[in-house]
Amino acid sequence: MRDDRTRTYARRLARLAGVTAVVHAVLAWLVYRDAAARDVSGPRWAALTLVGGLFGLAGYLRRR
Repeated sequence: MRDDRTRTYARRLARLAGVTAVVHAVLAWLVYRDAAARDVSGPRWAALTLVGGLFGLAGYLRRR
């Protein structure tokens, strides 16, 4: 019984981590494109967004 629950939680956690990683990557790509179009440091903001997620995006939107 416990093994089934553990596997279920592990799969859910892995799925959540995967979705989170995809969302961070998409946000970083969008920020990079926008920053490059505005002649701002695109790689810097993309890296901050990739690591910080929504906090990085909020910082970029505040600074642009």
